[in-house]
Order: sequence, then structure tokens, then C-alpha cells
Amino acid sequence: MQIERALGVLEKYQASKYLNNGYGSVTCTALLRHPPRQEQKDATLIQFYLDQLYVPLKRLVEKHPQLSLAIADFDKPTIHFIRLDQFDLASIVSIDIQSTFWEEGRTLSTTIGNETDREYDLDDHTVPLWHLRIGVHDDKPTECSITLAIHHSIGDGSSVAIFWRELYTELNKNTPTSATLSPSSYIIKSNPEKALLPAYEHLEPPKLTTWDKVSLSLTEKIKSYLPQPFKHYWFPVEWAGDFRAVTDKTKARHETEIRAIHVNPSIWQQVCLVSKKHGVTPHAPIMAAIVSAFWELWGTNDTAVETWTPINCRGFCNPPVANDEMGNFVGGYVHTWTSSSPSLSFWEKAKTYHGRLKETKYDGAKAVNYMAELKYPDDFQTWWYDHWNANPMARSGGIECSDLGRFLSDKQQVTNPLLWELEGLWFAQSSQMFTMALNLNCISANGQMFGTVGWQKGALNESKAEQFGPLVIDMLKKNCE
Repeated sequence: MQIERALGVLEKYQASKYLNNGYGSVTCTALLRHPPRQEQKDATLIQFYLDQLYVPLKRLVEKHPQLSLAIADFDKPTIHFIRLDQFDLASIVSIDIQSTFWEEGRTLSTTIGNETDREYDLDDHTVPLWHLRIGVHDDKPTECSITLAIHHSIGDGSSVAIFWRELYTELNKNTPTSATLSPSSYIIKSNPEKALLPAYEHLEPPKLTTWDKVSLSLTEKIKSYLPQPFKHYWFPVEWAGDFRAVTDKTKARHETEIRAIHVNPSIWQQVCLVSKKHGVTPHAPIMAAIVSAFWELWGTNDTAVETWTPINCRGFCNPPVANDEMGNFVGGYVHTWTSSSPSLSFWEKAKTYHGRLKETKYDGAKAVNYMAELKYPDDFQTWWYDHWNANPMARSGGIECSDLGRFLSDKQQVTNPLLWELEGLWFAQSSQMFTMALNLNCISANGQMFGTVGWQKGALNESKAEQFGPLVIDMLKKNCE
């Protein structure tokens, strides 16, 4: 193995969550139809999938250095990436035989949730920081689910979409071997010819101006010095969940709850058509539906809630980073919805949000620079734990909506006949122990929208959390008919 480079700011930000049990994994789960497997026992069952996946994954690893990375000195200032010379694919693939996976949505949610809660042994330098879990059904020899889980330090949400887009393409041009491969054949070697890109902050993204720094400093000072009643007048207390977070360091852990949702083709087609008429992307009515559903379940006369939208910043680097490059390139846009927001119509919400997001993307690409002065690991840990003291619910709160957009464009569609067919695709991520109280992650594929609702176990009234996803769908249906 070889030393690659020190982690960048965004990568340290993600790695630091592992020091306090604050985050699990980013995941993407595909439901697939595939060539029939023979009736097999556990040992040969997993071998069937390894035979199918080996060549396609070998090609992905050769292209993407992130898929060969591990982390060394993860709890020290000298934290850095190392590239594994090789690894055994069989060591990062697991298989579950399930009886109700396709029939019960809760089983799908549990499968996704378990992998989203996955943590990694960062001292283990024999395997990279990703894993595949395959779900099969005894009576469905041509179907499976595959969940990709990655450590957030090696990739963002767009990275899991890149992984699946390329794996799907490779599966449909790969000719599986007719002979059974020996276990040694599952060894995948890294590609020393493909360089790992520098960290985001070294790729000439937008820089903070002097005014940006002064403005942030003044805001923080005003917040710290204002008496509590005045602080709430100028900076309204924002929704941060139903129950205060656990603040015992020996017990606090992310513990993610996941619920899978699905917007069927007839509704999603209407969302896309009506969005176009209103001059916005389909992402805007999704956010309007989230805010409308939130107000119906949690809103009061004095409620304020922040929504956080991750921004893909590959295009803001100079030169732009290719959109098929895995890594961490995330900025963000924060929108504060106040007690006056319910008076806005659904499409007023969507248009207001769409306009502000479009105007502030460049500023959102600067966000990483606010953490540039933090020293790893101590400053990051102080910063995380300060959330416990600075917020009434011991988390900053709000709702994150991470939208990966359309999985395959018209140009990327795999031509028939297909060896592997995509039935559904669910993007998810861990709950945020110190920040967001609720998240909705989505991606569209096959003319449908697939989503997951996530929260930290114990943070929300479970009955309201269960209603949230279906209510978002109802809001989209009602306002796009």
C-alpha cells in the first residue's frame, strides 16, 4: 500500500464524525432483475454474484482511486489516505436470504437502514471503505437487491450515483464467465496509473471574501452577546426535533431510522410537467412538499425551520471537475422558513426556493472554507460537541433534502436487450447526530422518484415521522394534478 495524501477539509469533516459516533454511511440500494441463478446453497449463492460482479467492479476500481482507499492515523492530526495494492472482493460483499423483501416496504427500509448505520474499522487496512450487501429471495432466482455503503470521507451523494451508473453500464456489457472462478480470482488490484485528485479546497473553488468572513464573525458575536429573549427575536428558535438528543458521550450514537418511499410514474410525470410550466426544476416542488408536510405535522404559529440543500460543486472548481469523478465536492444552501411561510401557496414556496437556490449556489460552493482553520481532530470535536450546549435540543436541527436528480439521462440509457434491469433505486444517508433532525434523500429513475426519510432514533415522535414521507407524496400529487 502507498500513502496518497492528507485528507482535505471536507474529508476531515466526514472522518471526524467517526470519532464521536455521529454518522454511519452513505448508501444507494438497487432492485434488479438479472440472469437466472441456479438453485444454490449459501456458499455457491454468493459465488454466483461474485462471478457476475467481479469484472464490472474491477473496471470501476481501475477508474476510481477512491474505491481502493483506506484511512491511516484516523484519530491523529496526521490523518491521511492510503491506497491498497489489492483487496479481495469477497471480503466486502455480504449476502442475505430474505423472505419478504419485495412484499413489505418495512423490510426494504430495514435493509437500507442497517447498511446506512454501517461503521468501518478504520484500523483495518486490508479492505477499502465501501461494502456491498446483496438481498435475495428463494423464490425469485432472477431478482436481487444490492446496497452500496460507503464511508462519507471517500465520496459524496453524487459519488454513489456515479458508482451505480457505471456499474449498471458494466453489468450490461459484461459477459459472465461460464466456468466457476476460483476464490483467488476475486482479488482486485488498484490502478497506480490513476492519480487521486487533490482535495476540493486545492482545486480552486470559490474563495471567501473579506466581507464573508466579517459577516460570519459579526453574526456569531451578536448571537453570543444578545440576552436570550432578544436572541429569539432576532434569531428565532428553529425546529430541531421532538426530543432532546442524548448528550452522554458514552451512549450517544447516530442510530438511523429509515423509511423508503416511492412516487409512481403517473404522479412523477405530472410533477415534471407542471414544474416545467412553472419554470422550476422538479427539485423545487419536492422541497415545497417537504415544507408543507412539515408544517402540517410540526408547525405552530411561531415555528421556524431551516432546510439544507447539498450542492454539487464539481463545476465550480477551476478547471471544473468531471461529473463522473468520485470524491467530496459538496457545498450547501440554507433556506430559513419562518412562521409566514405557510401563507405562501405551494408554487410560491417552490418558486421562492428555486430562485434563491439558483442565486446562491456560488456562495454555497464557498461553504467548505469556513472550516479551513479547524485543526484535526481536536477543533472538529470541540465544534461538534458545542452543538450540545448551543442548542435547546442539543442539535442545530432542520431538514436536509439531498436530491441526486435523474439517475440516467437519455444519452446514458442502456440499450436493450439488458442482462440486468433496474427496478428501483433508493439513495439514503445516516442521521446527523449533532445537526439535522430529519432528512429526505431522493433520486429519479425509470420515470419515477425514489426516496428515503431518515432520522436519529429517539429524536422524533415516531408517529409523525412515519406520516412524513406519505404526506410529502400526497402534497406532490395534490399540487401537480
